[in-house]
Parts: sequence; structure tokens; C-alpha cells
Amino acid sequence: MALRNALLLLAVLVPTLACSAPAGLLVEVDSLDAGVRLPGYWFPAVGAGGAAVVALHGCGGLQVHQGRLGAGQLRYARMLNDAGIAVLFTESFLPRGEKSICSQTPASRAITEEQRRLDVYGALAWLARQPGVEKGRLGVLGWSHGGQTVLASADRSRAVVAQAGVKPTALVAFYPGCSSIDKSATFAPVAPLLVMSGALDDWTPAAPCRRAMARLGARDGLPAVEYVEYAGSFHGFDSALPPRVRGDVGGTKSGKATVGGNPLAREQSAQAMLQFFTTHLMH
Repeated sequence: MALRNALLLLAVLVPTLACSAPAGLLVEVDSLDAGVRLPGYWFPAVGAGGAAVVALHGCGGLQVHQGRLGAGQLRYARMLNDAGIAVLFTESFLPRGEKSICSQTPASRAITEEQRRLDVYGALAWLARQPGVEKGRLGVLGWSHGGQTVLASADRSRAVVAQAGVKPTALVAFYPGCSSIDKSATFAPVAPLLVMSGALDDWTPAAPCRRAMARLGARDGLPAVEYVEYAGSFHGFDSALPPRVRGDVGGTKSGKATVGGNPLAREQSAQAMLQFFTTHLMH
């Protein structure tokens, strides 16, 4: 029933979906969370070298407009496809009866990063079954709450990660909240990890990520950990829209946060992501 409702809502948002690479194929993916099936958009890469990435939306859910993903998501799909990397965008909220969790406080959220981690490992298993995709060339990419899900999915100290039959080969998180891993004595990435933060981010501040990545980078025996902090940049620094103050934020004391793009950080972070995935998935 939950999946039916999710697909009905997507059907309203997507009256006609072209089955070409620019628009993506509408698919269904089984989460490891029992009974949850995820609507998703699949962008296979023509002539790919077997690499594929699962991409995770932020707290506002997967953005769909007139039969296509939002421009920001399509930008990444095209960018990764052009690099020979297939992409699967998944929707974690609609099957669980939510459209957005941005205004909810972290403590009150019914949908957690741990649940979405189960979505990730279901999606990785789905990717590994696709023609032309290689099990050992899979990545995870996410923004904001999706970036936090990337971190949860990276943590090999958790049984679901350690015991997974299909594991990621590389992980990239855009402006995640890092307070949990900053306080964790057990967090250890299962694969090379890139985290990118905005120096002026007042929603998911950079400092916990900076500390956590520095600590992990100094430990012996772990996969590569990279951290980039973009000066003069707020939450959502890869957006094409200018910064604005958002007033419906449940994750800050004031209920507000500044969100919007920095043109230089937008381009540099995209190149950093591509270089990271190319290095770890394509070689």
C-alpha cells in the first residue's frame, strides 16, 4: 500500500516519463527495510566501464518537476554519465508516508539515516544486478540528510555494513551533519570517503566534519579520507540559486538557516566529486 501510494504520487508529479538517459528510467528498488520499495530514477551510462552510483536526496525528498528530476539532480546525472558512471537516484520518503522532513527536529524524525542506510544497501544490491555494472565499482553519493546517510552507510563498525554482500567502493557526502561521527569512537569508513562542507554553513556546520575527518585521516589502516571546506559558502553551496535565509528548518536552534550556492564552490565541488569517483571506481 505504501509503495502504491508513493507511485501514485509520483504519477501525479510525472504524467509522462521519457525512457531516455536525459530523463531517467522510473524503477522500483527493494530496500533492506522490510516491506519498503523505493521509487527511483535510473540513468545507465552508455559505454560505461561498469561503475555506478546510488544518489541520495536531502531532507526535502527527491525533486521531480513535469516528468523530470530537478535541474540540480539532472546536472549530476549528466555529469556522472558523461564520465561513464551510471546513476540511480532513490526516493526514501514517499514510501514511508513523508514528502519532506526539513521542518522536523532531528529527534522527532520518523525517518532516520539508519533506515535510509537500509535503502542504500538495497540499492547497491540492485545496482550489482544491472547489465554492465560491476559489483566492485559501486559508489554512494548524497546531499545534506542524504550526505548523513552516506556517512551512516560508510560505517563498517555497524553490522549491516560489515555483513553486506555488496559494499560501496567509494562514498561522497555534500554538506552532511557530522556531529554523530565526531563523537563516535568506533566509526570507520568501509571504503574511501570524501566529505565536503561550506565554511559558513549554519545548518550542518563544518567544524564537526573538519574534526572528524582530520581524526580519521590520521588513523592508520583506514581507507583514504578526504575533506574539503569551501570558503564563503553556505549549506547547498552547489545550488545554482543565490543564498537566502530559510525559515522552516527543524535542525537549528533558531529554526532558520542560510541556503544557496557559491559559483566557485559549485564548480570545484563537482570536479572534486568526479575526480574522487573516477579515481576509486574507474581505475
